[in-house]
Amino acid sequence: MKIAIVDDEDEHIALLEDYIARYAAENDLGDCAVDVFHDGTELLENYRPLYDIIFLDIEMPNADGMKTARIIRQTDEHTAIIFVTRMARYAIKGYYVDALDFMVKPVAYPTFALKMKKAVRYCGNAEQKKLVLKFGGEMVCLTMPEIYYIEILAHEVIYHTRRGEYKMFGSLKSVMELLTDDFIMCHRCYIINMRYVEAVKDNSVTVNGTELIVSRYKKKNVVESLAAYWSRRGGGVV
Repeated sequence: MKIAIVDDEDEHIALLEDYIARYAAENDLGDCAVDVFHDGTELLENYRPLYDIIFLDIEMPNADGMKTARIIRQTDEHTAIIFVTRMARYAIKGYYVDALDFMVKPVAYPTFALKMKKAVRYCGNAEQKKLVLKFGGEMVCLTMPEIYYIEILAHEVIYHTRRGEYKMFGSLKSVMELLTDDFIMCHRCYIINMRYVEAVKDNSVTVNGTELIVSRYKKKNVVESLAAYWSRRGGGVV
């Protein structure tokens, strides 16, 4: 788990670092990598969507917590932001940036443990599993539900998503290792997200309005997997 602490008070940074280490030890989280930033501008410089949790102080010089969170949300919709403040009324605006929660300084460990438990549960949700894609000179962070299907052409991988298409070099094996059980291969060129399958025909499936070929060698597995998936979901496509 990768965590960022953004705070201009060294004493409080040290406190949160101790709390994180204590919580990780008590709950068998393993190693938690913690990066420290003393101002929002430090975090935002060359920001990439790599953090699972960000503890973000609201009252800071230059880029305060709210401004920092708004900029983060332009490229990272999924990191768990927990505001830290001395005045709780400032944290009420957190819903504008989809903050997960807030804590009031000075933070006691029992309070921290409750917030951390909530954040870990959020991060552990399969729906929030992140896929960080690098293409050209840019990076994009996707969750599994944002992906409709993946197309593989020779050494090129095309991700068809809610935000558009992303093309990059890759292999079938490297792609499959990153996906959840919601995905299934219907053809050597296509990996589909079963939540978006709208119809199944003799040799094709319709995924979010796009008809894709189903290999005759994979048809039985596709049909059985979809039946099991729809059964788990209550008989409907979500």
